Amino acid sequence: MVKTQSNLLKSLKTPDLNRTLPILAFSILLIFPSLLFAQTPKRLSYQFVVRNLSGMLLSETIISTKISILQGSENGASVYTEYHDITTNVNGSGSLEIGSGTSVSGGFESINWSQGPYFLKTETDPNGGTDYSIIGISQMLSVPYALYAENGFYYKIGDLAQGGIIYSLWKDSEGNEHGLVAALSDQASNNLWGLMYEETSSGSASDGSLNTGSTDAAEICNSYTFTDPNTEEVYNDWYLPAIWELNELSKKAFLVNAVLDADNDQTTEGFPSDLNSSYWSSTELGGTFAWFVQFASGISNTNFKDTGYRVRAVRRF
Repeated sequence: MVKTQSNLLKSLKTPDLNRTLPILAFSILLIFPSLLFAQTPKRLSYQFVVRNLSGMLLSETIISTKISILQGSENGASVYTEYHDITTNVNGSGSLEIGSGTSVSGGFESINWSQGPYFLKTETDPNGGTDYSIIGISQMLSVPYALYAENGFYYKIGDLAQGGIIYSLWKDSEGNEHGLVAALSDQASNNLWGLMYEETSSGSASDGSLNTGSTDAAEICNSYTFTDPNTEEVYNDWYLPAIWELNELSKKAFLVNAVLDADNDQTTEGFPSDLNSSYWSSTELGGTFAWFVQFASGISNTNFKDTGYRVRAVRRF
């Protein structure tokens, strides 16, 4: 039998990753959070010690824990839930990484830590099953501040997240974080924009998701999906970028290439640096022309819709 212990750890007042984050779960639970920035999504690493009612260490014992991150209060809605099966060592200690467990709901990388406060809820079955009889909730005071940059953003440009690589970030009037994400490879290398002499509903220069005309290049992007191998989250809201979105992406081409060249993943693809580096936008100019950007030079212009250019999908969050 395992007992809970109230007021186990005191809350931290400053975001110091070298100190203990308070989490109330079971018996003596010591947690040492650290951030794993080398992987996507970012994860929180924890170590704990479990004792029984007599104070004896539960050595080499399989326990199961369900982790939920609650927004707003101890009774707030869960924005992310996962569970872990853990085997303690001979000293009764074990560890887990929040963000790497078996996901139940939500996406860990999608949490906007600036929209807190957030609370960590742990539900534990010391017998390794799903009878989560030991429950603890504690406010997360330190780690969220370390998970987003000093300017208040959780993500940064160049992060491999949200189904691709982030190349633009901003906040709305309420402080909510948004961004543009490029797919990790081209969806086509020599594709027509669409039919000649047919004007479509694709006049937006700033938001490609508003360009709803039925075009060859746009349909390729709209049908693209990506499943995150870490979280199994499916991203299926891609579109062909408008000319302003595409221009912004061309400015980040060097950064995108540097990140993707270093990711040791043969399925990802940067942007070419030769004359074959032109990409279609979703913005048309009448029935005959549409806008494109040559990434090698950064020059944007229009060309006939039946010209063959590259296609790269983007999405917003």
